Amino acid sequence: MPKYIFTCDKCRESKQMITSSATETISCPQCSNSMHRQFPSIAGQQVYETVDPYTNVKWTKDQQEEVKDRRDSHYWEIEVPRMIETYSLETCIENGWLKYNDKGELIINKPPKKR
Repeated sequence: MPKYIFTCDKCRESKQMITSSATETISCPQCSNSMHRQFPSIAGQQVYETVDPYTNVKWTKDQQEEVKDRRDSHYWEIEVPRMIETYSLETCIENGWLKYNDKGELIINKPPKKR
């Protein structure tokens, strides 16, 4: 049998009981009024955690997109120049880190455009 939460309308007493799913009311131990079964919480609550404790930036709905943008910009601004110094010219061109411009000069490729 499942565990349900029952709440009294009169004295606001709350009690958890293991009862059958057909039981919708029980007697209140405080005031002898009827206690009604509460609906179980199915959906999770939205969490507003502090992402950055120093600036007090809170979680937003676009947080995943912001993190992806930061990851992409870090990759193209820091990691790609580091990899260009490490890998051979052929590898850099194959991976799209370097490209030739219209004048035939070898330049660092720009990140792909955002959709």
